[in-house]
Amino acid sequence: MAVLSVAPASIFAPTRDDGPEVSPGYLSARVIDNDSFLLNQSYNLRYQVYCCERGFLSAADYPDQMEIDEFDEHSIHVGVLNARGDLMATARLVEPSAAGLPLFHHCTLFSDAPFLNQRRASVIETGRLAVSRQVDVPVGRTKADIVLQIFKGVYQASKRRGFSHWLAGTEKSLQRLMLRYGFPWRAVGPEADYYGRVAPYLLNLDEFDDVILSGRIPRLGVFLEGLEPELKPIDVLRQIGALR
Repeated sequence: MAVLSVAPASIFAPTRDDGPEVSPGYLSARVIDNDSFLLNQSYNLRYQVYCCERGFLSAADYPDQMEIDEFDEHSIHVGVLNARGDLMATARLVEPSAAGLPLFHHCTLFSDAPFLNQRRASVIETGRLAVSRQVDVPVGRTKADIVLQIFKGVYQASKRRGFSHWLAGTEKSLQRLMLRYGFPWRAVGPEADYYGRVAPYLLNLDEFDDVILSGRIPRLGVFLEGLEPELKPIDVLRQIGALR
């Protein structure tokens, strides 16, 4: 489930200072599964948002203040870091497994949901999106920039693993932000109570690639920065024109 929320201050252990100086407005998004320090911070951030702030989960069930469930072992975890290496936001991509996808424990889909009829679709669920209030938004940045960075990380992780579709249970405020930035989410089920009122949405990454390549949302150009050339979407029309 994806909510646009923030966690209160003073919840994290001191961050590490192990890299070169960069611009104060710097933000980066990356997979954090190979970094136990950041991964534990992401679990704690989720605890603060989903248990303490929003009350979707009982804090008593997480005495170590780490919000972890059975789907995390089948997930790819993404974090957004600032110039000092502070974790500013997190999200996860849940891969299909014997445990299924968490959305199906709470939501139903329309009978004609498009991905169910696509034999070659590789669908993952995006969720557990949370933004920290511990660290100030970098100079020249907004909270929308942080959300875009987390989706950049999700996008690039999806490209590197061959996923074709995102499935998410999304609340209206986040969906409005996504539509503003051109994300072609489509409602594929009725609204339900999935840690708050959300509806299931599906995003086809081929369609999102078309939005990025169109240039009509210039800020989406950052999604291609740092992505391997062979994984970047190809503008077929331009290629055809170049061959003429």
